[in-house]
Amino acid sequence: MKLKLFLAALLACTQLLALEESEIDTVLNRDITKATAILQDKSVKDDEKSQKIFAMFDSFFDFNQMATICLGKAQWTALSSAQQDEFITKFVKRLKESYIQKLKLYTDEKITIKKGEKKSATRIQVPMILSSKDGQNYEILYKFYDTKDARGWLIYDVDIVGVSIVQTYRSQFDGALKNSSFEDLIAKIDAIDIEVKK
Repeated sequence: MKLKLFLAALLACTQLLALEESEIDTVLNRDITKATAILQDKSVKDDEKSQKIFAMFDSFFDFNQMATICLGKAQWTALSSAQQDEFITKFVKRLKESYIQKLKLYTDEKITIKKGEKKSATRIQVPMILSSKDGQNYEILYKFYDTKDARGWLIYDVDIVGVSIVQTYRSQFDGALKNSSFEDLIAKIDAIDIEVKK
């Protein structure tokens, strides 16, 4: 169970630049290696590890896109700009709180990045395999999309052993604003945890 929980933390372990399509595999390999080294460094406190890893990836996940997908188009467009901003802030804070706990579960598992697969003109998926000491393999699938602007390719979702982070949240928020207020929706985020199942 600890290993499965740790998988959720790995989406926070990439330092990406404004990526061209041809750079995705190379950069992902390089920065997973850097993040793994941070996790393995016993001289660094857990809180410092989290801060270093967050500093590496903050600019390269499209949190706006993730938040929009989590709520669904109808609910997202029903919010004011200020409410959308508040939801994104709360959503990102909740993700980070969850990852901080899961980062502590890392115990020197082997990580292998496979070649990315282009699913469409604007979508690429990159599999990462985490191998435990008992011989079990777990797949994490990074999902990139082409922003069509100066930001290049960004991550909009991650599947962890077949479970989509974004869809997990979306299932919790489905219809949330039909019978409840926006304030109730914001409060609900705090009660959500991502359970990763094999």
